[in-house]
Amino acid sequence: MPTTRVTLEQRQNWDRDGWLVLTHLLPSAARRELDAWVREVSQPAGPRDRRLHYFERTSEGRVLCRTERFLEDHQQLSRLVATGVLPAIVGELIGERAVIYKEKINYKQPGGAGYRAHQDATAYPFVRRYVTCLVAVDAMSAENGCLEFAPQGQPVLLADDGDGCIPAELAARLDWRPVEVSAGSVVFFGSHVPHRSGPNRSAQARRALYLTYNAASEGARRNEYYDQRDHLLAERSRAAGRTAARISTIGHFEGRPDDEGTADGT
Repeated sequence: MPTTRVTLEQRQNWDRDGWLVLTHLLPSAARRELDAWVREVSQPAGPRDRRLHYFERTSEGRVLCRTERFLEDHQQLSRLVATGVLPAIVGELIGERAVIYKEKINYKQPGGAGYRAHQDATAYPFVRRYVTCLVAVDAMSAENGCLEFAPQGQPVLLADDGDGCIPAELAARLDWRPVEVSAGSVVFFGSHVPHRSGPNRSAQARRALYLTYNAASEGARRNEYYDQRDHLLAERSRAAGRTAARISTIGHFEGRPDDEGTADGT
């Protein structure tokens, strides 16, 4: 598979650290329209829509914190995710053609919670080789809860706390580096790089697309993943002794999920 987009220096950074920031990757038309597209997807789902909305309780009340499985509902976002430069870069990083495994939008509203330290390698069944692509809809800063990474380019799985997170005492010893980026920037990161984020202490939302792609040789597993997601969420909520909904299959979300209404926002 020829490499045409990732430079030698970028590849070396990826291999060393486990993440790569590209600030001018998206086509200009996509950068201009991204805000509007995400606003459209954030609306309540209609009877024929597939997207799933999840909510949290903050000091501002009940707010939207995540949307999953939205590609069928939005043609332009589906095209951005499935074709063009994003899967092409992931394919170069993986070493073969990449296909979408799952997609979500994290909104991180003002007062919205952060996420505990974890590795994605503990979170996603069915596939072993995958890369996540973060597209910053808004500028990401330390104030509004940008991602923080601890360098780890090699596929090393750290100890976890039984719920998919890195134990606090181990996380405290890692070399955390905040990744502050402008709106429209793209951040690629591997399945084993430790990452976390803080709460949003600003007055504006910090929205980001998280697009996870897997190696095509492992199959197109997106439908299988989402078929199992609801079952896993319910099972892990019961195991943890909680009655509130979870927004993820691992326990990294530090906020208060709110399951009032239904997951699709209706």
